Amino acid sequence: MTSTHMCRLVFTALGLVRGETKIAFLAAALFLSTSASGQMTEPLTATTQKWTTGWDNFTAPLNFTHSNITWSVNSTTRKLTVTFKLVAGTPSKLYQVGVHIFCSTFPATFGQFPTDVGGGACRAITRQGVTETVVAVEFGVVTTDILGNGFFTVVVGPIASGSYRLEFDTRDGAGCNLKGGAGNGSDCSVDFQSPGPTFGIATTITIP
Repeated sequence: MTSTHMCRLVFTALGLVRGETKIAFLAAALFLSTSASGQMTEPLTATTQKWTTGWDNFTAPLNFTHSNITWSVNSTTRKLTVTFKLVAGTPSKLYQVGVHIFCSTFPATFGQFPTDVGGGACRAITRQGVTETVVAVEFGVVTTDILGNGFFTVVVGPIASGSYRLEFDTRDGAGCNLKGGAGNGSDCSVDFQSPGPTFGIATTITIP
């Protein structure tokens, strides 16, 4: 049965007349045609996480009730979409956002973004009395307004299939691990982490 025949059956069942359904008929035909061709994908399921205080700075201002990270995985494209949201942070400030991935070895990139170690063995760091081997990946910058509010959305990928244990992080400035940036100075300090509240507590993200 063609998409057009399917549409006619639908509108006949609804008791709709030809003159009233011209636009709806075209829309339904497009919907059914797209479905039949296998181009439509299911809606993505998003996960929302709260921020906690960081593993370096424990007094940076933030409204932890309304600040969060929202992420989802597109299983078809193997891409990760992440939105970083900060509410009532420091006004007119740059915060660099990204992830620390827990690992023993890791490739040179995570999606289209480089890791700080450039591939190979992950480096050991100790925070809050916990030692883990990690790579850091920098995604971008949240610029806050005069109220300390800001957000940043990034699409990462395609990402190699696998399960990744990681923490989202917000650094106390911009430029860490980036060319022309601040190097390993104070801007690399982490103000906020998620899930937290302790370094090493991870979110697992699976890429099919």
